[in-house]
Amino acid sequence: MIPEMANALGIDVGTTNVKVALVRDDGSTVAGAQRTLPMHRAGDIAEQDADATWRSLGDAVREVTTAHPDQAAATTTIGVCTQYSSIVPIDADARPLMPMLMWQDTRGTDHAFEIMARAPDSFMTFVERHGIPPVGGGLSLAHILYVQQDRPDVHERTAAYVESMDYVTARLTGRITATQHSTFMFQLSDNRSLDPPAYDAELVRLAGVDTTRLPPLVAIDAMVGTLRPDIAGDLGIPETATVYAGTNDTATAAVATGAFAQGRAGISIGTTSVLVDEVGAFRVDLDHQIFSMPAPFPNRYVVCAENGLGGKVLEHVLREFVYAVDDLGDHGASDPFARLDDTLRATRAGAGGVMFLPWLAGASAPQSGSAMRGGFVNMSLDTTRPDLVRAVAEGVAHNLRALLAPVETFTGNSIDEIALVGGAARSAAWCQVLADVLDRPVVAPAAPDVAIARATALLAFQRSGAWSLNDLDREPSTGARRFDPEPANRSLFADRHGQFEAAYAALLPISEALS
Repeated sequence: MIPEMANALGIDVGTTNVKVALVRDDGSTVAGAQRTLPMHRAGDIAEQDADATWRSLGDAVREVTTAHPDQAAATTTIGVCTQYSSIVPIDADARPLMPMLMWQDTRGTDHAFEIMARAPDSFMTFVERHGIPPVGGGLSLAHILYVQQDRPDVHERTAAYVESMDYVTARLTGRITATQHSTFMFQLSDNRSLDPPAYDAELVRLAGVDTTRLPPLVAIDAMVGTLRPDIAGDLGIPETATVYAGTNDTATAAVATGAFAQGRAGISIGTTSVLVDEVGAFRVDLDHQIFSMPAPFPNRYVVCAENGLGGKVLEHVLREFVYAVDDLGDHGASDPFARLDDTLRATRAGAGGVMFLPWLAGASAPQSGSAMRGGFVNMSLDTTRPDLVRAVAEGVAHNLRALLAPVETFTGNSIDEIALVGGAARSAAWCQVLADVLDRPVVAPAAPDVAIARATALLAFQRSGAWSLNDLDREPSTGARRFDPEPANRSLFADRHGQFEAAYAALLPISEALS
């Protein structure tokens, strides 16, 4: 039975931040909090201290529960969402044995290619059964093979390799589990069938993965367990609170944006840009790097269309060029985004002719190119710094526009409206830029900072029976802001988008040569 007052805690562990939201069962948010997560990068390495992430998560939860003890005491359920394609080897007590290998970590790519060298037919076997071929480049399968083959000391002590969300649920409950959704980037399940959950024996054999180190699979919407008593006391939440199987941030963005509703797709712009929508069946579009991923609901699929770096690109330009602190001077700002809206509103659509290509770490869907790099083109003596900032915002939007038609073809559904979550949704001016470039109405939630964490809490409510699937389909929440495309800019951005795509084709061979 759901008590008269029931709350859910939503946990969202991203690449650069952990965010939590305490949510009432009417969908309103009690409070939220967040903490920054550092990452170590060097060459092929991209790591995060999993213990430090756990401590930061606890700090954020305690900030909320300490400020609202009565509401915390009414917490009945917990949902967990994280970034994905990031694995950590854990022992039987769910303690990490080494840093988490993040999705930008490319170690193990050589072992992934060895699969295809051993069995030339394996490429199509993986595509036909899972959807994604074993090409490494930051995928979890390569990470597992790296530890198994190059770190045998760690592998020997490993109880299970788990994705970030399954690491968190294991720390919360003491039970190590995974789902066919959370292990999507393990590439070891036949996604043509989602019930019962299982690893595919042929894919496991081809990959050469040690099956004794794979976490046991449970149903996509399974209850993992209740809080460990010591964890409950530390976080200020009842130990009777139920913890449900974790989800990844792409699929949870579909919940946060209401992308399961007819005619609506979702976009999340945080560190990366992602376009999400529902797709009716298992499908693969290798030409555009678009795949069907198990949804956070049984026997349903969502579009997996990772567009590459998004908000991180604008942050990089603002921090390293506009507000840089270096040998040329101190131009630092405590919040580099503080003047973003004023800058975008003060500049003209089209950024004075300047175009920005946002591929600072390679291109993803709809045209993959790991060697591709970005930059500004068509600068002149009239170009100003505000023009450059606007060009970056427009460039990220053009990259997403390139996904619209391929995703519509993939799903067979038109995209008539876009709901936006992530850091970009905080900027009303950037929302307008997106509406103009995408030529679609954009709807942004009232509290974008905790939109994914809130959706994770609502998903936990749905799994516990307090909400229905129809309730989730009605997201985004009340108080959302709507931005309609400016008709006067339609032809401008249609023309510029053609040049944006031409720039990719022209500059790809140059990037490949320079790399």
